[in-house]
Amino acid sequence: MTVPEGARNIDFVGHTDQGGRGDGVQVMVSRGHAYVGTRVSRGIMVTDVRDPRNPRPVNFVPTHPNSVCMHLQAAEDLLLHIQEADQRALLSAQEYYGGSNKVDSSRFGKRGEDYAAGMGVYDIKDPANPRQIGFLEVEGLGLHRIWWVGGRYAYASALLDGFTDHILIVIDMADPTRPREVSRWWIPGQNVAAGEEPTWHGRYALHHAIVVDDFGYGSWRDGGLTILDLKDKSAPKLLAHRTWCPPFGGGTHNAVPLHDRNLLVVADEATLNIDEQQM
Repeated sequence: MTVPEGARNIDFVGHTDQGGRGDGVQVMVSRGHAYVGTRVSRGIMVTDVRDPRNPRPVNFVPTHPNSVCMHLQAAEDLLLHIQEADQRALLSAQEYYGGSNKVDSSRFGKRGEDYAAGMGVYDIKDPANPRQIGFLEVEGLGLHRIWWVGGRYAYASALLDGFTDHILIVIDMADPTRPREVSRWWIPGQNVAAGEEPTWHGRYALHHAIVVDDFGYGSWRDGGLTILDLKDKSAPKLLAHRTWCPPFGGGTHNAVPLHDRNLLVVADEATLNIDEQQM
């Protein structure tokens, strides 16, 4: 493998095929080991990267065969790992990306048997051998992304029964063997089980929230960007909401705050082409 001619300040030093599991998505590194969430393999790939010229796959931790498990976070000798029913295996691209409906997990079978829904907590003091010590069960289809850089609280996008799509939940990690949800926040109109009616079109769904200095920067696909005050973990407070869809297609995916530079970098992604969006 060679580095493209246009690359600057990058040298290729090593490569691994992850033991034949090349479907890695998110990578977190702790104690010289890379933890890779997978899309198809249904588990966590563990690779020893202490010698970057010779990365070695050392373990694979399987998860539920019917749940996606792409995203994870590592800090303080713990690994947090999401699980969510694999909707894209059962829904069309138009159903998945094109709009929001009331979440009904019964369509996917029995939670815990037909799929897993929640967040696993692993002890990684022995970095090559993650050991599960806790699990946060959620009352729906599971979690998509999670943000945790250590400390007491984690933040996740959760697909819960009765809502139109993913919302924000705050998770108390004081006891990692028993993580617990402490609060929720959603864009008004998402909680259809409580009688709310959407006033918007498209898919309003929290893809990801990044939290810095108790401010949460959330990306909501067609719902654009929110900024939340999270000083009180039990009561998130909306500070700003910006959406540029319409007229443009949605897909607000990540918002990265650079507080030291007074900047916020927001990335959108394409999901459907124009013909599919008009179907």
